[in-house]
Amino acid sequence: MYKPADAKGKAQNVPVPVMPELAKENSKAGLEAFIGYWYATYSYATETGDLTAWIASTDTTTESGTAYKKAVELNYINGRWVVGGRISTPVIEVLWKEGSDQQSAKVQVLQERIQYFDADGSSGQEMTPAYNTAEAVMLSYRDGKWQVTDNGLIVG
Repeated sequence: MYKPADAKGKAQNVPVPVMPELAKENSKAGLEAFIGYWYATYSYATETGDLTAWIASTDTTTESGTAYKKAVELNYINGRWVVGGRISTPVIEVLWKEGSDQQSAKVQVLQERIQYFDADGSSGQEMTPAYNTAEAVMLSYRDGKWQVTDNGLIVG
């Protein structure tokens, strides 16, 4: 049974995101489904510290990929954990370029506030407030699958 993290400990039995079949297609609808899945894998990583599914669909050699990976790793080092931080994506606007294996999208990203705890249960750092942002996501379709090659905040 799923138990979210709290001040006493880490989340337990968090459902692992499953990639929908549609997300494997090189199509506008497939890309939209993949982006929803990709954010679900990062939400899962934020809640559990397990980056496996996220890394499998992300170019972690880029500046943004490295930064996102490092952020999760630091939140779970030496027995640390977080409470909250779940992510949802109510709006995904795919900017489809027909015939291209390089695509992009604009995504509304909602993230719950995050509380940080050290292994002894003390507050690890100042809480991160909830946010509602717009992000640009760049992707490529290679070897029969999508991969996020970059993402970041849309400013302005």
